[in-house]
Amino acid sequence: DLRTTKPDGTPWDFTVRADRRLARQLIDADDPDWLIGSPPCTPFSIWNYAMNYPKMSKEKVRAAVEAGRTHLNFVVSLYRKQMIRGKYFVHEHPATALSWKEETVLGLLKSPLVHAVVADQCMYGLTAPAEGDPTSRLPAMKPTRFMTNSVHMANRLSNRCDKSHVHQQLVGGRARDAAFYPLPLVEAILG
Repeated sequence: DLRTTKPDGTPWDFTVRADRRLARQLIDADDPDWLIGSPPCTPFSIWNYAMNYPKMSKEKVRAAVEAGRTHLNFVVSLYRKQMIRGKYFVHEHPATALSWKEETVLGLLKSPLVHAVVADQCMYGLTAPAEGDPTSRLPAMKPTRFMTNSVHMANRLSNRCDKSHVHQQLVGGRARDAAFYPLPLVEAILG
């Protein structure tokens, strides 16, 4: 919902009930075979919990986490509907995100039809500017957990680092580069 617009040209915001309702209506009408969910991970980031949230007011932190939880619960409800329809979903969040401990996600993971795997995005071509030389790029590991009800998709999205390269850590503003999937990861999903 961050880079696409609704039919009226305005941005989506799944923290808004009307936008969630409209998205459900579109999904019901289009009946897609696949839903791909990657809700914002920042509310569940361990970095935010360790470094940023302690500097923020409790109310601001509560609001951020509640907005993240609303979005997360919404996409999980869509995944459940996909499964009822006999269709598929894939969900992505960083492997260390605290969202993996949320009740709605844990409940979905209890289904024998749902698989969770971890992949290192360096194996799918993710790179970041090298420290001290922004014109050079190095592989960025970014361990990422995927949840899906397709065993075939789980197999395609489970490549772990082969340790054949040095990694650039996603710090110092480099994490924003990792907000977009590298093309080989997109190709693996589209497989």
